[in-house]
Amino acid sequence: MSAFTQEDRSLLADSLNRFVEEAYGAERRFAILKSDDGFGRQEWATYGELGWLGVAIAEAHGGSGGGLAELAVLMRAAGRGLLMEPLLPTLIQAAGALCDGGSAEQRALWLPAIAEGRAIIAFAQDDGAQDTGPVTASVDGDGYILSGQRGFVLYGASADRIIVKADLAGDTALFLVAPDAPGVSLAQARSIDDRPVCDLSLDKVRVTAGDRLPGGNAGLLDRLDQMAALAVCAEAVGAMEMANRLTLDYLKTRTQFGTTIGSFQVPQHRMVDMTLAAQEAAAITWAAIGAASIQAPDAPLLTAAAKARSAAAARLIGEQSIQLHGGIGMTEEYVIGHYYRRLMLLETLFGGAGWHLDRLGGWTAAGMTEGCM
Repeated sequence: MSAFTQEDRSLLADSLNRFVEEAYGAERRFAILKSDDGFGRQEWATYGELGWLGVAIAEAHGGSGGGLAELAVLMRAAGRGLLMEPLLPTLIQAAGALCDGGSAEQRALWLPAIAEGRAIIAFAQDDGAQDTGPVTASVDGDGYILSGQRGFVLYGASADRIIVKADLAGDTALFLVAPDAPGVSLAQARSIDDRPVCDLSLDKVRVTAGDRLPGGNAGLLDRLDQMAALAVCAEAVGAMEMANRLTLDYLKTRTQFGTTIGSFQVPQHRMVDMTLAAQEAAAITWAAIGAASIQAPDAPLLTAAAKARSAAAARLIGEQSIQLHGGIGMTEEYVIGHYYRRLMLLETLFGGAGWHLDRLGGWTAAGMTEGCM
């Protein structure tokens, strides 16, 4: 049960949105994009000082005792401000894995460090929609040997540890791996929205028994995937809301043939479609988050519906916002193009619309109750 009230969430949202507007403007964000890290380390420390990184971490480990609803407030603000910091892998996936699957020692070591902004932990697994093949783990004395590859590891090169999903004798296991450990190699790149990513290669990497998360299993990963998908939906809602706002402002000020282009019917109709798409995505996202927060039986179904709706809305709003801005929307200096690229990435993370619609179709064929258990 979350320790937050609705008033607490409103105050959290207000503080986040105020930070985005006052301290994370276009000039600062462009400076962050050009940095070697690709995100703001000072911003990360500030998030820790303000208590944002610990909203879903237990009070015993330096957090605030919140849950998915509070993380969704944070991720929505991240979408509005196009925040570049590693919120998704560290707070949703890694902290979630440690909270529910870590040992007492692992939780005591890493959760306070995350909450205070002193640690970044990446997460290396397939995202459910596209499995890249297993990393294998084998027992080696009192430890394990890991070999294999994982692609598209967000913030892997900047992480203090990477939690790696591996196949251990046919079972799922999770391990904490140091990025600079012998046998680890990272091929760094940037994603479509400029976030730092890497391909991870493990060549007979030795980890200790204490590096394995004792509760890391397939059931835990299913819960983490559900949380991550909903976090992506919440971030997309924030990005869609801001893209719509920027586009509407542009339509009200850009003139053509002696009048603002927002006075023409075609842009008006497109703007209505974009507004409705964002509202629909928000409604199903908050419904799914509410169901997941209480572990309702239909939470997986609602999560798939939310991701499918969110992905379709992200594509519609991203494409239409660029078209309505015209050529200026594709320039690096104009922010709407950055919202478009963020929405394109969020559309595909943890499954696109088609993949989740296929899941919904399978559940419908099997019967809602059976398919959601």
